Amino acid sequence: MFSILRRRFGAAGIVAVVAAVFAMGGGAFAGGSHLARVGATGAHSGSDSARASARRGPRGPRGARGATGPAGPQGPPGRQGDAGPAGPRGPEGSPWTAGGTLPSGRSESGTWIAAAAGKEVAPGESEGAGTVSFVIRTVVPPEVHLIAKGQAGKEHAAECPGSTSLPLAAKGSLCLYTVEDQGLTLVETFSSTSGAVLTFKGPSKAAAAGVWAVTAP
Repeated sequence: MFSILRRRFGAAGIVAVVAAVFAMGGGAFAGGSHLARVGATGAHSGSDSARASARRGPRGPRGARGATGPAGPQGPPGRQGDAGPAGPRGPEGSPWTAGGTLPSGRSESGTWIAAAAGKEVAPGESEGAGTVSFVIRTVVPPEVHLIAKGQAGKEHAAECPGSTSLPLAAKGSLCLYTVEDQGLTLVETFSSTSGAVLTFKGPSKAAAAGVWAVTAP
């Protein structure tokens, strides 16, 4: 190939042709590189411009509250807590005092019953008895007073100022208010710091009952 070119153009002509080819190839290469750079730059610049012009929109409204979910399964019981420290000792209860006796001027009350269920002491008449037991004993035995049915406020009124609905007793007195009586007659009384024992006589199987009150001297 080079021999043909040398015959037609000579050595100087070949050099000129080669120079022209390189010049054309270099210009095309340079031109292609320039277009590639322009295209790449243009695409990049367009993307940056789009991102710069886009702005975040406003925040949307809060959505509706969802329905309450089902209750979960019951958990296992917790361990038993440690025992707490012992509390301080409280004051002695009222009306208890040293020795466990009823304080002076304090009262207690209850009910009593008696029946003629003993041996016959006369035709149609038997012995009977009844008891009164104090919850708190007195320091000294009280004096015993029996008020017949319907006679409250009349018999022993100073020592026994109460009634069957509200039995009362003056200091040092044990008052028995009769509510029901089937003909018993009081024979004798025995008084102690713990209560009293009363003996009666009357119709066989007859009974008497009532309420009582005692006040410590």
